[in-house]
Amino acid sequence: MRRNARRSFAVGLIWMGSCLPIAVTPAGAQQKLSLEVTVPAPTLPSDLFKPNGQPTEFIGVGLGQKIDDIRKILTAQNLANEDSSARFLLDEEYYAVEIIATGPNRFPTYIIWSGPDDPVEKQSVRVEFSSPLSGQRSTNVRRFVTYKGAGGPSVGTLRKAIIDKYGPPSTDNKTKMIWLWAHDQLVRSGAYDKQMTIAMQAKADVVSDVVYDLVDGEARDKDRDRINEFQKSVEDAAKKVRDQHAAAPKL
Repeated sequence: MRRNARRSFAVGLIWMGSCLPIAVTPAGAQQKLSLEVTVPAPTLPSDLFKPNGQPTEFIGVGLGQKIDDIRKILTAQNLANEDSSARFLLDEEYYAVEIIATGPNRFPTYIIWSGPDDPVEKQSVRVEFSSPLSGQRSTNVRRFVTYKGAGGPSVGTLRKAIIDKYGPPSTDNKTKMIWLWAHDQLVRSGAYDKQMTIAMQAKADVVSDVVYDLVDGEARDKDRDRINEFQKSVEDAAKKVRDQHAAAPKL
């Protein structure tokens, strides 16, 4: 909070059925209007995606998991190096009204986990997360594996292991398999809300690289809508504050 002689009062902002506490500080001489906003952040547990009751994950990491849970899983597998990117939910100001946000206004959009060099393979896991408005759970998981030299499995061996674990795919092009789910049920085509793709590169039938990709398109779209709605509600509140404290025109 700023410590000065400003006079402040509260106004209400309705968003997603909740009243967010907002304090408004009117502008005086060389003072700027400000708006205090609390970022709502529901506390949700990990909820691993399990179509037909079977977990779908890559080395323990799948959709619907929290950051701390994923970190524990990957650190236990010697993937402890982290590289991340973050963003802010709200701008610093709207309509010349300063936004003072409390709560998780800045959050990681994705984290990449990797480990030390291995004589046989190199791998990393990149996970995208929803915003705090949706509980910060995984919406996209990608695992990248590169086999060194000729140390990779044969295409047939890897394909068998994949199908044994995940079941037959929706589409199968030998080195690229795609699974589609609609409401947790595997579908061959048409509308779907989740997708998994496993694509491999091979040399003389020996796999050199594999990309595992699992995405929850429905959760990602819903989170984007929540972000847009929240940002617009704050922007509208800031505009209202500006208009309420605008100087009367001289006629």
